[in-house]
Amino acid sequence: MFDNCGGDDGERPGGATTAAASLAGLPREDKLAALRARMAAIPGRVGASEPPPLPATASGAVIPVAGGLGEALPERGLPRGGVVACTGRATPLIGLLAAVTAAGEWVAVIGCPRLGLLAFTEMNGDLARLAHIPDPGEDPLAVAAVLLDGVDVVVLDVPGGAAPSRMRAVLARSRSHDGVLVVTAAGWARPDLEIRSELAGYGGLGRGRGRLRSMTFDIHVTGRATRLPRTTRVQLAGAGTRQCCWTRQASPAVTVPTSIAQTG
Repeated sequence: MFDNCGGDDGERPGGATTAAASLAGLPREDKLAALRARMAAIPGRVGASEPPPLPATASGAVIPVAGGLGEALPERGLPRGGVVACTGRATPLIGLLAAVTAAGEWVAVIGCPRLGLLAFTEMNGDLARLAHIPDPGEDPLAVAAVLLDGVDVVVLDVPGGAAPSRMRAVLARSRSHDGVLVVTAAGWARPDLEIRSELAGYGGLGRGRGRLRSMTFDIHVTGRATRLPRTTRVQLAGAGTRQCCWTRQASPAVTVPTSIAQTG
């Protein structure tokens, strides 16, 4: 069954035999102490003494995001093996997820019971590649850990937090699978990339009349994945029948009137 498994000599059965032989002459108490020390040194294990290392593939590898939203991100994508914090307005986050599924990747959203599925499809998102778990129960982190085994982007949209040792194990699993964990609330993990979205203006609305034709957002990006903080203005507008797209804006949009600033 395991004839085709890879690995160096230290990971093969012969290496395990050598390691066992090194403990053969020790008293029982010393054997237990040596085994506990080895288990504590395993990267990513709950209670590990060392933080999990980043895999070689995580450096520079991203999940591509097309369009204006991608232009707002470092390397035009979400960093694989990393943690991304998305705060502020929810519309750009839906746009990011739609772009990820349109590129052929898989997405899971934990929480967010009012997820805008219609907006997701209008932004060219692929519903067949989206899993939504609006009520994850008492342990949403356990649900996220399972999903990270096979889903490219997992969104944890619930308040709370977890012990550092447990969070470290979940992040190690994400990195080993080149996944992306997106959090929308503080307390879960220190993000590698922070994306904060602010509504900058509407288009098409006049004094008491008109039809909403566009929405403009300022996307603020900071974190370890960027050398300097950056802000990009993007616009969401119609692009045909029941479709819309994101484009980068070079000039400032009209200021949002106070009366409608809370509705976007």
